[in-house]
This record gives sequence, structure tokens and C-alpha cells, in this order.
Amino acid sequence: MKIAGNSDKLKFLLIRFSSLGDTVLVTPVIENILKNSPGSIIDVMTKQEYVPVFEHNPGVSAVVTGIGFKKKYDYLIDLHDSIRSNIYKYIIPARKRLTYNKAAFARRAYLHARRPDKQLGKSVIERYLQPLRKIGFKTEPVPPRIYLTREEMEDAAQVNGGNRYVAIAPGARWNTKQWTVENYVSLIIKIIKEIGMNSVIIGDACDRELADNILKETGLLKKHVINLAGRISIRQSAAVIKNSAVLVSTDSAPMHIGWAVGARVVALFGPTVKEFGFQPADPGVRILEKEMKCRPCSLHGSDRCRFKDRACMQRIEVYEVMDVIRDFIADGRA
Repeated sequence: MKIAGNSDKLKFLLIRFSSLGDTVLVTPVIENILKNSPGSIIDVMTKQEYVPVFEHNPGVSAVVTGIGFKKKYDYLIDLHDSIRSNIYKYIIPARKRLTYNKAAFARRAYLHARRPDKQLGKSVIERYLQPLRKIGFKTEPVPPRIYLTREEMEDAAQVNGGNRYVAIAPGARWNTKQWTVENYVSLIIKIIKEIGMNSVIIGDACDRELADNILKETGLLKKHVINLAGRISIRQSAAVIKNSAVLVSTDSAPMHIGWAVGARVVALFGPTVKEFGFQPADPGVRILEKEMKCRPCSLHGSDRCRFKDRACMQRIEVYEVMDVIRDFIADGRA
């Protein structure tokens, strides 16, 4: 192994194409590489839409979205383990290639047979760090991090006229992960009436219809709701989340972004479970979930609930979410 301080710096390529939340969780790998080998050159390969996650990250030398570049690496680390990443893994020149253990069998065994496995006790970040341990690095599962600029934060500070607000990310890729419109409307009304804050709804273009419906149902109180879903970028969303008093999110990308910018997060877990390793390990993130025999029913969520009631999500009460919001505000964490 080359030693830090030598004229030849170690060159790393990290591959993770999707999704947004999983891409955010790559950033602790960057930090751990630099702790073990300061000055290393670290490139990241991802989809074009997720390039903003790594912008302004001082540990990233370049972000690439294809193979139209000529560079040879000391270590190529596949943090996706998909057909596409495996193809790139063997096309791109590297002295050593490593792949993280995604614990697919262990997760499926737990999903279908509720069979426990030691891999289930490890977070995704811990599994992402395993390849580094194989090359002799000492690792620590540090939180993910998105680096925001002063200008981005100044813009976010103007979203609600400089006043504090609660950010709400109601969307999720899968329907079974979503709370109802009625629950969000009830929550927003309580936030307005009980703690005197406005709400800012965020999400991508796919969440725009849901957000519009929530806004419509707030009726006369909609003047206290700012709907930015589908209207701002990933980085703008990250800044809005960081500037919020609290973020309320499903088990989806905004939850991970909230963790990565140090926000206080209330995360609603339904069809998925903490044992799969996607939960943020941080006192500033509170997970609300209900113990049910049918949980988990899928690895990432699904379009339909087999019982047609999405009870795992709907049994999470509005007052429970409000209690956590109040706790964060009361103890000065928000």
C-alpha cells in the first residue's frame, strides 16, 4: 500500500448510481478514506441527477457519469453491486477492485422467513465501509454530509421570510411508504395553531401532485403553507431542510438528506424496518413505527398493500409526530 505523504497519491473510484438516499450515504466512505490516507484522489461515479450530492465536497476530486475518461485507479470500490456497476467495474482500469456486501440474502431471509442474521445489525454505512477494512483501513461509521455554500443557506433563510418553519417531505417512491393527505393536513394545522410555525412542503417533481393536494385541503390556512415540491433542486432542498426547525419525512431520500445536513428529523417507517440498515444512527433523528406481524412486507416499499389498508403507516398518529416536534423544539435541538 502507498503511504500518505509519498509523492504518489492513492487513487480511488467509488461507484454508486442510485438512488438519492443511498448516494448520500456514500459520503462517509470519502471521509474515512481521507482519515486513513490524507491527500488521496477520490472520484465518484453516479447518475447525472445525483451529481449535486457531491458538489463542494472537499474530499471529492471529480464526479463522473460515464466511462468517457481515461484514468487508472489504485482502488475501485463498487458500492452498488448491480449489473451496470459490475460492467463498469471491469471496464475501468484499477489495481484492485472491491465490492460491498449488500446483505441481499440476509434481508430477503428476514423479509420472507423473519430469520435473523448478524448482517442485519449493520447499517448501510457500515457495510459501505467494509471494503476499506479489507485494505487495512480503520473505519468509523460517521454521519453522511452534504456541503452547502453560504449563498445556498442565505437563499434558504428567505423561504419563510426569515421565520422558523417545519419542513415536510410527504413523498416516497412507493405508495405503501406514504402517510395520508388527511394526516399531513391535520399535522400542518396543529403546527400552525399549537406552535405557531408555517410549514414548507418539499419533494421532487413526482411529489408535486401530492403536495398540491395537501395544500388544497388546508383550506383557509394554506397561506401558512409554502409548497416547493417539484420547484427546487436537490441542493436547494437540502438547504431548506437544514434551515428548518424540524423535518418530517417518510423513509426516503429527504430523511437521509436531513441527517446529512444536521437537521432534526421525524421519520415515519411503515413497510420497511430499521433492521435493513437504512435508519440514521443519530439522536437528532427520531423514527416512528408500529410493531406489526406483517412488517416488513418489502425491501424498499411497494405500490400496493396486500391488506389494502397500509395500517403500518396509518397507525402512526398525528399527535405522535407533534410530540416529537415539540420535544425537539423544547430541548433546543430544533
